[in-house]
Amino acid sequence: MKFRFIIPFIIAFLSVTGCIREDRSGCPGDVILTFLYTGDGYSDIFPDTIDKVDMYVYSTVDNSFVAHTTLTKEELEQNQGARLSLLPGTYRIVLWGNAFDRTETDHGPDGAKVSEPGFYSDPEEYGGTDPLYWSCVEISVPETLQDEERECIFKSSHIKMYVRLTGFRDIIGPDGEDIVISVTHSGCPAYTDFANIPSSDRLCDITPPLVGDPEDEDSYILTYNVLRFGEDDDTYIILTDTRDGSELYRISIRDFVRKYNIPVDGVEEVTIPVQITTGPVGIEITEWNVENVKPGFDK
Repeated sequence: MKFRFIIPFIIAFLSVTGCIREDRSGCPGDVILTFLYTGDGYSDIFPDTIDKVDMYVYSTVDNSFVAHTTLTKEELEQNQGARLSLLPGTYRIVLWGNAFDRTETDHGPDGAKVSEPGFYSDPEEYGGTDPLYWSCVEISVPETLQDEERECIFKSSHIKMYVRLTGFRDIIGPDGEDIVISVTHSGCPAYTDFANIPSSDRLCDITPPLVGDPEDEDSYILTYNVLRFGEDDDTYIILTDTRDGSELYRISIRDFVRKYNIPVDGVEEVTIPVQITTGPVGIEITEWNVENVKPGFDK
């Protein structure tokens, strides 16, 4: 297998210490990583799920940051892993899959996190994150410089939301004109730390764009990702009249997943499909048959 060598990790060290045959303390050792993601099954689905990997290396001695590098889709297709050259010592390597434009990253050792874009600038609205995946391994490079091999098993750090509004076309109006209703997913984690633990101290409201359903001119579709929350966490989908900011309807996602027996905790690939239908008798909330939804919106 042909591995990608990551030379920048050792350049600074070698320029100071050198690599001397009699004293190998200045020489790097090789760490060989392989990547794996099985989702909720047993077969590896990494190539079908993760298109990019960002690697962050820290020293476990003082939690100091060592380096960051990115593996592109093309590089991952050639080799589902990496080969790192590191000086003797102990390291923690944190990997994030699919951190694209919808993800903001702070790799500082004190409070390292991935977050909704604009987390530090406090935007008025969030639009949802990338379909993120996480892995973490600790390795030790011995003085003997023997190769160290590790398998990096990825876990999902997001939830896929499919929301369909039916019967709202006359209320909302034609696409792009006189839209008087907005849909917000309230109470979502604003960030996840480098231990893959979602925030409980800071939450955000996600307002994804309404898109007309190409198969039903009377309906709208919202497809977006949120950072992981638990089955018992309080998050809500809220319909608001944008003319005066009044709340029209509120849906508890906690109650919804309980009613329709949608597993969240302990499941890797979580999809929550909500259908909101308006009619003469009011608004009805049901589970949406996502088999009719074409995948790929989150790539």
